[in-house]
Amino acid sequence: MANTLNNKKGRDDKKYKVINLKYEYEGYEGSEKWAIISELSEEELFGLYPDEMRRYSPFVLLSVEQGKVISDFKANEDKHRKRSINNEDYFGYSEGLTENLHTEAIVPDFVKQQENEEYCQRREELKQQLLAKAIRSLTEKQRKYLLLRYVKGKTSVEIAREEGIAEQVVRKHTQTAIRKFEKILGDFFRK
Repeated sequence: MANTLNNKKGRDDKKYKVINLKYEYEGYEGSEKWAIISELSEEELFGLYPDEMRRYSPFVLLSVEQGKVISDFKANEDKHRKRSINNEDYFGYSEGLTENLHTEAIVPDFVKQQENEEYCQRREELKQQLLAKAIRSLTEKQRKYLLLRYVKGKTSVEIAREEGIAEQVVRKHTQTAIRKFEKILGDFFRK
């Protein structure tokens, strides 16, 4: 956590420790690059180590107690990280989260998947049969006007003009066709 600065003899004579904030805290963007942990005040530090303190300025001054909390936190995090590496599975399973983020780690229930695929296939076949039945139940005019109206996108007025009939006749045939579709397909789509 904290780098202890040593004097030229290699002994630990300094009364402070230094933390590089940008190194320790990813994404840190403050103007202070360093944190100094010491029992001394800022004035005392500048008095005893003027060159070094100027090199670290601006810095955040932390008490020894604050430094201990940081050190204890980092040690605890490291302990849990190592325990996780040694004792947990590859993904570090977390109920509800892992299966959503790592779908490759989840083995699907093969039987349920097969049943679901068969159900979907049967439902699609039934829908096709009902659709064919509904189309067969239409008269020639109902089928023609329904296709012109909903497939070709023409209005009832346009269809009436092209056919040389009243608009109400076109509407009556398309509404009757829609009711037949609803009667035959209605129960299917309500399931």
